[in-house]
Amino acid sequence: MRKVLLVVFGVMFVFTNAQDFKSQKFIIKKEGIVNPRDFVPDFNASIKNVEMPSPDGDSYKSFLMRQKIESRKTFPLKPASSSNKTTVKAEKPIVGRQTPTYRRLPNGAVINVNGGIPNDNSMAISNAGILVSGFNSNIWAYDYNTDTVAFPNSVISLKNMSGETAPGGNYYDPKLIYDPDADRFILTFLKNNNPASNKIFICFSSTNNPVDPWYVYSLPGNPLNNDRWTDYPAVSITNKEFFVTGNLIVPGVSWQVGFDGSVIWQVNKEDGYTNANDITSTLYSQVSYNGFYTRNLHPVRGATGIAEKQYFLSNRNFDISNDTIFVMHITGDQSDPNTELIVDYAVTDVPYGFPPNGQQTDTDLNDPTSGLQTNDARVLGAFLLNDEIQFVGNTVNPATGRAAVYHGFVKNPSSSQPEIKGTIIANDTLDYGYPNIAFTGKSKSESQAIIGLDFTSIDDFPGVGALYFNNDKEYSDLQVLVNGSSYMNRQSGTGERWGDYLGIQSKFNNPGTVYTTGYYSLEFNNNSTWVSEIFSPDTNTVHDCPVATGNKVYPNPTGIYEDVNIEFNLEVTQDISAYIYDLNGRLVSKIVESKDCVGTNILTFSTAPLSSGTYIVKILDRDKNEIIREKFIKN
Repeated sequence: MRKVLLVVFGVMFVFTNAQDFKSQKFIIKKEGIVNPRDFVPDFNASIKNVEMPSPDGDSYKSFLMRQKIESRKTFPLKPASSSNKTTVKAEKPIVGRQTPTYRRLPNGAVINVNGGIPNDNSMAISNAGILVSGFNSNIWAYDYNTDTVAFPNSVISLKNMSGETAPGGNYYDPKLIYDPDADRFILTFLKNNNPASNKIFICFSSTNNPVDPWYVYSLPGNPLNNDRWTDYPAVSITNKEFFVTGNLIVPGVSWQVGFDGSVIWQVNKEDGYTNANDITSTLYSQVSYNGFYTRNLHPVRGATGIAEKQYFLSNRNFDISNDTIFVMHITGDQSDPNTELIVDYAVTDVPYGFPPNGQQTDTDLNDPTSGLQTNDARVLGAFLLNDEIQFVGNTVNPATGRAAVYHGFVKNPSSSQPEIKGTIIANDTLDYGYPNIAFTGKSKSESQAIIGLDFTSIDDFPGVGALYFNNDKEYSDLQVLVNGSSYMNRQSGTGERWGDYLGIQSKFNNPGTVYTTGYYSLEFNNNSTWVSEIFSPDTNTVHDCPVATGNKVYPNPTGIYEDVNIEFNLEVTQDISAYIYDLNGRLVSKIVESKDCVGTNILTFSTAPLSSGTYIVKILDRDKNEIIREKFIKN
């Protein structure tokens, strides 16, 4: 019998390979059908606290602050030395098309959509190229084929998606996933944070177009009828089923007794896609190891969209430092009467640790509770490929005391003794937070991935970046996707909510292409969501795309009525399209589509419709890869 000795807050536990859980069947009733085309702007009025509930409930917040202080004592801030810097060998990922999350007004103007506190970013993109982004307490869709916002009113509230019309209610924590086999989206979110009215909504898109109707169902947030509510949802899919996990929270008590176990819902997804009146589901509760609850069960997604078997990861996310990872899996689907949940653990070679807050320009470096909140060290993203799980989460970098990323690997996860190895990805000057990970390879023999993350520092405003991990297990330096415009100051306390997640997904029918939605700061201490298209640096679709060279822009600056000319050379004949953007990344107009020939070409357009200012012209190839980016000024 394997054992591991663990000391948590001065209490000693001895884990053996004992395990326990309870399961029961549930029939989920349909709530109704909602149609985004029918939504009209309304007041959607309610009065609520300025921020969304903290992961694991409100009692968790004060405990986090105490742990930040303890972490600083154990791992004090200090400069990085040459011996503990991450070695950079891989190329950076390549940045494609990007856009802020914006709202288009009836007069044609566009404005940034403010994020929640925190954003709780999630996203999914279809094989057809339509991206759906979730953030508190809304969803937003963008069609990459037309470079336009997809929803008629730009942004749809989660309350609208629930179909509920009664005043009030707090709808938050959206989670999105795309099913490439069914060519559908699934949206999950929570309502309220009390046992009496807490729900988990599950919405299935009726087609691959998120503007079409959605079928809405709900799960009870207090499924055991024992005065609990569900928090912190996470989702995944297998061939037949949809999984959502959450934590059961006891209201109004301390953090020590406020957690009453994590749960797993196993749901027949086909019933949701076909608008069935009832959906068969199974609830796993009281998931424990040797009598102690495991918490924050993070479902592992399939690297190419569908998980072959559903795994879950958990760790000792509150500890200042620990090396225990719990690895679980469900042995079959609901049609198998012998299906059960297997819980095991293993020890990683590189410990993870409780992350410090991220620094920003107004952070008091003598106060560990100041700065951007990183919550704890729970697993935040994971995928399964070829009997290996890659996962990421927040951690402390013991060498510097800064917030960093933990990147782990679980080999043979269904064995009784899985092998786990880890790497801490850190930066000399930046704090990293809320990582997520997506596979970018073309075959099961590859292990390459892109890790998206939020970043900040005492000198850098909060932004979004990405790292590339290649097949030789080498990391790139940080590729900055967007820099923020101010420090964050939306709350009255010392800490500012930063995450609590970052959205990421591979484009399943275009290997090597990844999309992310992350947190960045706007002017006036506000925040929003930044959407990025990213390419693996060794992806053929990037390196083999036609290249434009020898660009010339004239006249530049232009007069009031002058035309702009952009001269460029193409290596092959192909279809291209041209777009004008402002300096904030907002699309001003698509100006032309053309089939242009090998050799020299000239794009000419009038600036008469434009106001005075600086603009960017982008020319894209037929696969929507950017081949030209030129800046011009209209006087």
